This record gives sequence, C-alpha cells and structure tokens, in this order.
Amino acid sequence: MKGQAQALIQALGLEPLPGEGGFYRRVHTFTDKGLETGSVIYYLITVESFSSLHWLPDDEVWYFLEGDPVEQLVLHPDGRHSLLLLGKATEGRTPLSVVKGECWQGTKLQGQEGWALCATTMCPPYDSNTYRQGGTFLIDQYPACSHVKTFLGKEA
Repeated sequence: MKGQAQALIQALGLEPLPGEGGFYRRVHTFTDKGLETGSVIYYLITVESFSSLHWLPDDEVWYFLEGDPVEQLVLHPDGRHSLLLLGKATEGRTPLSVVKGECWQGTKLQGQEGWALCATTMCPPYDSNTYRQGGTFLIDQYPACSHVKTFLGKEA
C-alpha cells in the first residue's frame, strides 16, 4: 500500500472493514431524543481493498474528499445498472453521489494504482444486521453488466 494511504489510515484512525473491504471509521452519529438517526463515516479505498458489491436497505450519500477518481457501480432492483465516476469537481468529475436503498453498490479506484478518501452518510445509520454481501450470483442476475466481476470482493 502506498505511503500516503497508510499515513491517512493512521492519521484518521481507520480500520479494515470486514466483508466489504476498504478502511473506515464512524466519525459522527446523529441523534434525536436519544435515538440514533444517522451516521457519517470516513472510507478509504486502495487498489487492494475497495468497496465490493453489497446491498443496503436505505439510501447512502457518498462524498469524494481527495485522492484518485473512483468508479461506482450501482445495480438497480429492476435489472438496470449505472457506472458513475466520482472525483474532484475541479477536474470535471462528480464529487457526490446518492445510492438509493435496495440497490447493490460497489466503489473502486478507476485506475490500477493510488487511493481515494471518501465519506458517506446514512439515515437511518448503518446497521450491520441489514447489510448483505454480494457474490458471484450477481453475475447471473445482471447479465447485461460486464462490470460485476471487477466489483466483487476477494470472498466472492
């Protein structure tokens, strides 16, 4: 892993995210009358460890903070798919995306080297009990999408 990515992992106190991949840390939890209503995390992507395809029941907002551009694959429940390039707005890229709940999603570096620091927000907050990890079954469910294989994690 590159020195700058490792330095960010240490400086921000990030930890490996089991299953999905990448490095993360929850930095804020929104509360209302003692109930958790939302959460914000830092999320760092490297070539070796990225956000492999996974499913969440609720919307997730992604913010590109710095580093190299990332591709975000979204597999919609109706069989459609979309591929978005997130990156610096000053370089003509989209710095923010909203992934609707009940979609499969994965995010990885566009290139074969580098890193990217993102943040995400979820309301209600992320709940590991509602998370589902993608697998090779998505290749058959989305035959028109040639990108599925490259967004599957090591465990697929």
